[in-house]
Amino acid sequence: MSDDAPKPYVSKIDRRTAITWIGVVGAATAAAAGVVVYGPKTGGKVEAKGYGTDPNLVEPAKAPWPRILTPDQLQTAAILADYILPASATAPSASALGIPDFVDEWVSAPYPDQVKSRAVIVKGLTELGRKVLKANAADRAAAMSAILATPFFISFRKLTIGAYYTTKEGFKDIGYIGNVARVSDPGPSEAVKAALERELKKLGL
Repeated sequence: MSDDAPKPYVSKIDRRTAITWIGVVGAATAAAAGVVVYGPKTGGKVEAKGYGTDPNLVEPAKAPWPRILTPDQLQTAAILADYILPASATAPSASALGIPDFVDEWVSAPYPDQVKSRAVIVKGLTELGRKVLKANAADRAAAMSAILATPFFISFRKLTIGAYYTTKEGFKDIGYIGNVARVSDPGPSEAVKAALERELKKLGL
């Protein structure tokens, strides 16, 4: 392993959080359906069921499907996620927020959207891992630059960005201030009122 290799990825979020992100990012539409899951850890098929219509997120350890990413795939996910969203002066990196755990949960879940993503993302992580896990920084960057137009990278980037910007750190990074109670409502500004009045006049109203 190169001296400048990233630190080994350590899980950051629990399964309850990761599964909740699946719903937020765009998610499980096949409630209660049993789906055949193929995973690299098993070497075969595992029958897994979704949560059904009444998910129990109080006991995340009882999630009805196994996570399927191998340690190398999870490490590769951390490297790629940080390539997409590295740490900045004002925000943590994607891996620091547990995005690789979310990706693992996403590709492991037995719902149609996730099953559709699984083959592309798992294969992509496996192939990319062969090029980046033992590479130096320059070779890692070159390997990741080479996949920017691939379906794998596009899918992975959507998941990374989608999950990152559902977190409070992601909200802060983009300046989102929703879900905060206001003590008063000053109403629209004079500039907004003037603009509205102009548009109404154009419509003859």
